[in-house]
Amino acid sequence: MTIYRSRNLRLSLAMGVALAALCAAPAHAQDKSVSVQIVAQPLGQAFQALARQTGTDILFTPAIVSGLTATPVQGRMGARAAVERLIAGKGLAVRQQPNGALLIVAAAASAQDLGMTTTTETPEIVVTGYAASLSGALAQKRAATNVVDVVKAEDIGKFPAQNIAEALQRVPGVSIVRDRGEGVFVRIRGLGANFQVVTLNNRAAAVNENVRDSGQSGRQFRFDTLPSELMSAVEVIKSPRADLTEGGIGGIVNLQTFRPIDLKKPVLALSATASSPRLADAVDPRISGMASWVNEEGTFGALVAAVYDERTTRQDRVTGVGWVEGRIDSDGDGVRDGDTILVPNSTRPTLEREDRNRIGLNGAIQWRPDDRFELNVDGLWSKLKIDYDELTYSTDFSATGLRSIVPGTAVIENGVLTAATVATSTQIGRETSRLDYENWLIGANAKWTANGWTLMADASMGRAYSNTPTPIYRSRLLGPVGNVSFDYGKVGERLPNISFETADLNEPTTLPGRRIEYRVNDSLDRQRAATFDIARDLDGALRALRAGTKIEKRDRTYNRRDINFTGGIAGRRFDASFFDAFPVDNFLDGVGGNLPNSWLMPNPDRFLEVATGKEALLNAPLTRGDLRNSYAIDERIIAGYGMGEFEFPLGGITIRGDVGVRYAHTRQTSSGHADNGTVAVPVRFERNYDNFLPALNVVAEFTPNLQMHFAASKVITRPSLADLAPRLTINSNPTILTAVGGNPELRPFEAWQYDATMEWYFAPGSALIGGAFYKDITTFVFQQTRSFNLDGQAYRLTAPENGGNAYVAGIEIAYQQLFKMLPEPFDGLGFQANYTHTASKGTYAMSDGTTFRDDLTDVASDSFNLTAFYEKGPVGARASYSWRGKVLRDVGGAGLAANNDAAFGSLDFDISYKVTPNVTFVVQGINVAGGVQWQYVRDNRFAGYTDYGTTLMAGVRARF
Repeated sequence: MTIYRSRNLRLSLAMGVALAALCAAPAHAQDKSVSVQIVAQPLGQAFQALARQTGTDILFTPAIVSGLTATPVQGRMGARAAVERLIAGKGLAVRQQPNGALLIVAAAASAQDLGMTTTTETPEIVVTGYAASLSGALAQKRAATNVVDVVKAEDIGKFPAQNIAEALQRVPGVSIVRDRGEGVFVRIRGLGANFQVVTLNNRAAAVNENVRDSGQSGRQFRFDTLPSELMSAVEVIKSPRADLTEGGIGGIVNLQTFRPIDLKKPVLALSATASSPRLADAVDPRISGMASWVNEEGTFGALVAAVYDERTTRQDRVTGVGWVEGRIDSDGDGVRDGDTILVPNSTRPTLEREDRNRIGLNGAIQWRPDDRFELNVDGLWSKLKIDYDELTYSTDFSATGLRSIVPGTAVIENGVLTAATVATSTQIGRETSRLDYENWLIGANAKWTANGWTLMADASMGRAYSNTPTPIYRSRLLGPVGNVSFDYGKVGERLPNISFETADLNEPTTLPGRRIEYRVNDSLDRQRAATFDIARDLDGALRALRAGTKIEKRDRTYNRRDINFTGGIAGRRFDASFFDAFPVDNFLDGVGGNLPNSWLMPNPDRFLEVATGKEALLNAPLTRGDLRNSYAIDERIIAGYGMGEFEFPLGGITIRGDVGVRYAHTRQTSSGHADNGTVAVPVRFERNYDNFLPALNVVAEFTPNLQMHFAASKVITRPSLADLAPRLTINSNPTILTAVGGNPELRPFEAWQYDATMEWYFAPGSALIGGAFYKDITTFVFQQTRSFNLDGQAYRLTAPENGGNAYVAGIEIAYQQLFKMLPEPFDGLGFQANYTHTASKGTYAMSDGTTFRDDLTDVASDSFNLTAFYEKGPVGARASYSWRGKVLRDVGGAGLAANNDAAFGSLDFDISYKVTPNVTFVVQGINVAGGVQWQYVRDNRFAGYTDYGTTLMAGVRARF
């Protein structure tokens, strides 16, 4: 059975797994009149064209239309009337299904002859569950003129997904970046999250920042702030059209929320699950629900959806591992050895715990009084609260100093100091904070259609606020601890062996106090936009002309204040009443390596009690450092486009697609403070730039089941807002002095990109797709590290710089099949697999004016996803493995400026059982194979380790 669907597919809804229940039963679609133009062509291709033009699903077997040519049809009519004209005199009949689809059968045949399930009134093809969502998504991909992948609500809802990012990781070419075990950012075709644009109902979304550790992501949308239950579908757009927003070299991720009339009838859906993160040893609730109402005429509806969840997280880490190049004094004679080697100089085991609670609300009102007019008003609000607690100790040493290594203990392998005994200092710290992330977006749009003209207008405003309502407190103790022995292996083998020979990190008097670090931090991102579009349907090869304009304003303010309380703390030794017992007894279990796995846990309240001079410091004016850390960015964009859509036969091939150009004018203002060595001086930088962005998408339909996509376009990615800031942040490490800066003079990334895919839809809900892509980046931004002096101190400053040209090239292969041809009970089996390979090279500029050629940073070379599923009767089961290859964070030179990510994979599963037609029980697991994340530097040397464990979930969902 072949299923052709329009781009406006009905939503196959059923929230699942740990998300919330949202699902709608199908109903008869309105057979509304639209402009139809079908030329004489193979009948199967004609059905495909009609499905796109009318928004109606058309179902038939390839054999039934083999050798038949469509009767030309032109004019305004409903989908069924158009089908009846197409098949006139061909011995075929059309029947409308309860779900609104049109079924093509032989005039004398019954639905049973075609192997379909029937009702007493009309035959119906029953396609439900996860398989139905895959089929619908595949049909939407097939009908699009550009290269796009789709995840439908059933797919999101019926697989383990704590948020949308985790649902997207099974899309070809998509991998995710995790934080505390939860997907936070999305990569498309290997490119980092900063190369993606995220929109909500085709509107630009405001972006939350990371205020926990003040590491800033700029324009990257944080998917952990948005529950997946509120989404009906997600589009991953890999080749742009001129009418789509600019700014994503990697792609556009468009999130779509539910709308009531699209659900066809009233719906009530509820879900409740409990999850157990095994490492955190907790049980967390998650509840959600949706209520939707539509009047009997189907012209007015309202919807509300809500989600509440709690999540307890724990991460066991070894971080802060540093390597340097230098010469050592291995025999203690006061003279350094002759060879320069690779030397470790720091390690920081860390226990991180969080208590999260998140709430999300979505509401929509939809009015469609007739076929000519539609009005939508919708809004989404979410809030994420986090209580954060971090415990850490460090070993900071300088093995390159004279007589710093105990003679006879140095072990050098292939130019690397892997083991030695050195005198060192240690810092013990605890960080506590309350973090809030709030995000909302409201919008309204209207569409009016008459006499072949369509006018559309949309206005929206959004806000993302991130702050620390309770200040970040870091209680620090620091001092010498005598000799420490270390032994470092390679990444993936084991953790470092670290042995304190004379010091006990659980003894309260081992270290004197250093200070309490106080920080308040907030980021406000606001987005406002208005668009107007006009379209004209035409006859002939040129099917439509479209034009539109957009006005968008974005402003970001970022504020940070740091205070160090040293009075009453520095140099003082504290008794046991200032410390709590270490909270876990299995830190870093399950991995090789021998290092202290418990240590003093400072009680921040006790340390704050004895700190003196707090009031004076809190009331003091902002310091030079505070002013350097804070900034404001204002961005105003005026854009417009013109585009044509075409479709025509060429021999036995149908050619369709779109061509157009988009223009964008950007005015960017960066404000902040620069340091002249004495005071922080206000500065302001303004840049204006223009971009003309042509786009072409062509589809060649060779047969009803075989087609090829080709796309060529010019694209841009604007620099990170944090990178554009005139800011300078100095770290607080006592021995390794580093700084991070911005650059208001950055230019946008620009690229010409090309896509070609061959798509074979060889069976219902099944396809084999292969493609290649090439991105010729003419300008790009990279992070450069160089020496920098401030107040007499030398720092390693990392700041963004404009780079040279670069390219990203790759291939994608995707396979999906529903094994309906197998005998029962095996006909419920299905399989998905995809693989992406990406290669890249870029030209980098050094601080001395020289250049070098190397791989692009933050690009994953390889990724693949495998999913096997079974759905038959009341039973459903799915297992998915998602894998991403290594990611380089630092290239060229010493290769030690940043830690690279090793390959990582995660295995998830879902099992469900439908006890009644309305109630389903589910059991799910995330990272059930216990995957851990490793980091490395040059020569595959150990640089970091993160274990966030496995999460199991169980629950029930119901829909009515």
